[in-house]
Amino acid sequence: MSNNKKSVGFFVGIVASFIVLVLPESDGLAPEAQRAAAIFVLMGVWWATEAVPIAITALIPLVFFPLLGVANIESTAAPYANKNIFLFLGGFFLSIAIQKCNLHKRIALTILRFTGTRGKSIIAGFMVSSCVLSMWIMNTSTTIMLLPIGLAIIAVVKESMSELSELEKLNFQVALLLGIAYAANIGGIATLIGTAPNMALNGFMEEQYNVSISFLDWMKVGVPVSLTLLPLAWLSLTRLSFPVNFETSPQTQATIVEMRDDLGKIKTSEKRVLVIFLFTAFLWVTRATINNIPGLEGLTDPGIAMLCGLTLFLTPSGNISKDNLLEWKDAERGVPWGVLLLFGGGLSLAAAAQSTGLAAWIGGLMPVGLSLILLVFMFSTLIIFLTELTSNLATTATFLPIVAIIATQFGFNPILLTASIAIAASCAFMLPVATPPNAIVFGSELIKVPQMMRAGIVLNLIAIVVVSLASIYLVPRFLM
Repeated sequence: MSNNKKSVGFFVGIVASFIVLVLPESDGLAPEAQRAAAIFVLMGVWWATEAVPIAITALIPLVFFPLLGVANIESTAAPYANKNIFLFLGGFFLSIAIQKCNLHKRIALTILRFTGTRGKSIIAGFMVSSCVLSMWIMNTSTTIMLLPIGLAIIAVVKESMSELSELEKLNFQVALLLGIAYAANIGGIATLIGTAPNMALNGFMEEQYNVSISFLDWMKVGVPVSLTLLPLAWLSLTRLSFPVNFETSPQTQATIVEMRDDLGKIKTSEKRVLVIFLFTAFLWVTRATINNIPGLEGLTDPGIAMLCGLTLFLTPSGNISKDNLLEWKDAERGVPWGVLLLFGGGLSLAAAAQSTGLAAWIGGLMPVGLSLILLVFMFSTLIIFLTELTSNLATTATFLPIVAIIATQFGFNPILLTASIAIAASCAFMLPVATPPNAIVFGSELIKVPQMMRAGIVLNLIAIVVVSLASIYLVPRFLM
């Protein structure tokens, strides 16, 4: 975002917040709720415009909620140590360890070896790799790792297949790069640790409604959504937006095999990280059953995440360097600490909106008599297109308390609407600024904004339908 827009956003946020603060009292809006609304507006504008780094904006409640009498420091600070932050942190530790030993690259190249020689099949291979990896590691890291592999394949196709038209080469190039980014976004939906909005939802529901979403229960919703969106995204890219219909040259598969061979035999560190990863995933998926074993009733998803982290920090890599699978310096460099602050700030903001009655007042502005289907469709559409311009976690944190109250006022379980906006926040496909994967592939300078918008608008519309159906049929069955 340009410096001019950031400067404008900085002052607009302050002015708008001040105006809300000094407005005459409104009927039904308590004074502390009005003061909370002023902070709500300030943070919303600054998050939307990135006037200051979004993690810094997330620190505002710690200063101004106690100062303005919105909440005391204890209740304001508590969400910054929400137990789900440690689940997310454990996921980051696992992600960093997988990247450190190059296990993610080996997995991706192994998948690509079985994609065949058709252009669209190779794109499918990249998308499957991106989706699977993004379930467990940061989608930013997945995209960064797959991008150079994709660029190498594009170069081979361009050089070795002179019989293709320029349009065919361009379609393959754009579809492959967008496929990597879109699949990374889609893969994050599948697990609780896959993307920040999922964790924000879990933290919010636990803080405000004492409802804890287990790792397995979320997968029962997230995995079907990902498995539905992934092939639809592939079909949309390779048959509608950028048709790809050709057989690649033998050099293409040879390049993939060569990259795979360059990794050499699987290293001891890779084997150990793989074992820890599989064991951690097993514990997350079977935790409800394990809790029935005497003495293990207290095992939790965040506890499993921290067990994974501790094991990685304490297990020797087996390499010549004699370091452990994960060193603290790796965590210092690799963990996006700002995301954890943003997570805490969002939960603190949501808690204040609930406790002061601000969320209820906003919810009361909604027209009465709307059906669940219409509400889900309306908010899914709003969040998907709004996230094209703002941080998905910031958007989720801002809207969670509002839609939860709206759901309650209409007589629906809050999870029906809150889950829909959490999933929808990962479905912005039109613009480079929408998600980090979009920005990364756009940074290759091989994709233009109109091309991304052409493919993205189709996927956005598909996602609205898929998210709405999942919220209406899957969420009530598995999360209520």
